[in-house]
Amino acid sequence: MMTNSVITSGNPQVSLCAFTFDDGPMRISIDAWLDALEQGGARGTFFLTGEWLDRYPAKAREMIARGHELTTHTYHHRRMSDVSRAVFFEELKLAELAYQEATGRPVPTFMRFPYASYREDNLAWLREWNYLLVEGEDTVDWSGPPSAQLVERVIPELVNGSILMFHANEIAKETPQAVKSLLHHTQAKGLDVVPVSELLHAAGIHAGERSWHVRFKPVLQGSFPSEQWKRVVEEEELQKLAADSLEWGNPKVPSGFGAYTKWLQELSLHAKSDGDTRLVARSFADQHWAYVRTSVCGKTLVLEDFATKEAHADALVYILQWAVHEALTLGCEWISSTQDMRRIHKLCEQLGFEAEIVLQEG
Repeated sequence: MMTNSVITSGNPQVSLCAFTFDDGPMRISIDAWLDALEQGGARGTFFLTGEWLDRYPAKAREMIARGHELTTHTYHHRRMSDVSRAVFFEELKLAELAYQEATGRPVPTFMRFPYASYREDNLAWLREWNYLLVEGEDTVDWSGPPSAQLVERVIPELVNGSILMFHANEIAKETPQAVKSLLHHTQAKGLDVVPVSELLHAAGIHAGERSWHVRFKPVLQGSFPSEQWKRVVEEEELQKLAADSLEWGNPKVPSGFGAYTKWLQELSLHAKSDGDTRLVARSFADQHWAYVRTSVCGKTLVLEDFATKEAHADALVYILQWAVHEALTLGCEWISSTQDMRRIHKLCEQLGFEAEIVLQEG
């Protein structure tokens, strides 16, 4: 059911329901919640704060890879009915940036307010950004009840289209055990537990996405060690770059059996693609220290992907300096990235580059 952009349930004619979890635990692992869902063959939707996403980006990516759905829950877990318009949109934007940087994906445009606290103004502001608010049946697990009590309370709510509101935090420690029991009941009732987006789709509701990017104007500053940067095309160089960069802890790099072969194939695909896409690497002391994949869109040099051997921000400065040199060579007026947006923006501020984080069009 949807009223005034607030969704409280799905299609009552379809045997689907959604288990949703708010917050994200900061002091204990979220694995208990994931394991409980997966043991019952279910996929959950997690409404996570931006603070949690910033602290656990690797876990966020893992959760998506395991089939769960993530979306936002403000950045600081503020009671949104109490904040000003400016703070409201700041919370949304900060949460979106954290989500996008953690997952590498656009942000789903459905969310939930902490404490289920909002006023009519908040709904009007959400609509300005084309958001839907997802509520549902409050399980009251925020009070930390024993699992048996929680199960007893929730069983009557396990019906077609139901959206169950749980928590994943330090107080709701009994919730994973309750979820295990409840999934036996959903199976007995013939209910499939699916992500909220699938529940909405079955009700004819389609949530959108939003995506930000940072862009800055290239201004050459001092000398640039261009001899350290070379386009990567030859097979031998690709093999060495793949071997070197496999050890950098880059979240985009495959892991497990066959990781090197898969990564080499991916790099080779980018290196040998046609058009304006280029793969370049920074190397000295007989090893690679960074790579950048770029394309040109109009008058903008787009940093499609990059990684560095060293994790500190100064390693990113070298990429920005290379990008400035490359953009000016190509006659580009802007440099853009959807990766590491906040760090790039801060470094540009320190370097004296005109920079801004803006919503992507289209």
